[in-house]
Amino acid sequence: MTRDERADDAVRRVFREQNARVLTLLGTWTADPAVAIHRARQACKRARAVAQLLKPAAPYVAQVENAFYREIQQRVGYARDAEAIVEAIDFLEIGVAEPLLAESVGMLRESLAVRAVREIEQHRASLSQQIDGACTLLAAADRRLACMPLDALRWRDLRRGAARKWRRCAREYATLEAGSPSEAYHAWRRQVKYASNQAQLLAGIEPARSATVGPRLRELAALLGHVQDLELLEDLLRRQPDALRIDTHVQRLRRLLADRLESLRDGARRAGGALFSGGPGVTQQQYSGKPAATVRADDATSSLRPDSPDRDPDTSRRRQFG
Repeated sequence: MTRDERADDAVRRVFREQNARVLTLLGTWTADPAVAIHRARQACKRARAVAQLLKPAAPYVAQVENAFYREIQQRVGYARDAEAIVEAIDFLEIGVAEPLLAESVGMLRESLAVRAVREIEQHRASLSQQIDGACTLLAAADRRLACMPLDALRWRDLRRGAARKWRRCAREYATLEAGSPSEAYHAWRRQVKYASNQAQLLAGIEPARSATVGPRLRELAALLGHVQDLELLEDLLRRQPDALRIDTHVQRLRRLLADRLESLRDGARRAGGALFSGGPGVTQQQYSGKPAATVRADDATSSLRPDSPDRDPDTSRRRQFG
């Protein structure tokens, strides 16, 4: 997004680009299912990040688009979970030097890789139907995008959306402590990922913020992503140890997982504290990219509705989509 285009045109363009990318990836998913599904879900998350930028000024549009791309993600979600568990092994293996433990990790990788392929093959027909349905929805999306009531949107509305997401990240961080459940970290990670995507999307509008805050948000999102993948693996070992045919190694692996998760969560909380605790980690000037508010000709007061109560589409008490 840049100031060379109107804010509403930029939003529609990004939606169309992500829509086309998802459609292309899902249209050729059989060549490499794991890669295609993963990248399609990433594009959906970027589209949802755009939708949530619209929350302050156009909450109805934000809710509709967020729900639409969430449904696309959910249609292929279980296939991605199986692959994410395999990817968690690569991270788990880092720094493992003890021979018996390395053997356990190697056996786990081999077993999970076979399991992931088997699951995709077993559900290929069902997955194909889900993807066909998603492609049908995506192919019809351009008509909806053209009708978005965003003509009065201004760049300052999008900056307000990014600021709202930042505050949401800060609130999620404030609820965390050493013993917080995995759901709390997952909820925080989801908001941090959206904030990271928004910083990238607005790099042409807020270059200083993108340069200072953007990389730190991406690093934090990556840490929390490793946490989530290892939690999926931990849950699998708890529920189905015999299915992996490595029952003699399960306890050793569980201890390794517990140690890695504790280390990752500690690191994520430290990184979050530097970003969101209000300390010296990120000043207001670094966050906004400018020392004081300015008004540009193309940044006139928006005629769209003012800030609504801070209720994200993901957690609204109103009707849930998908």
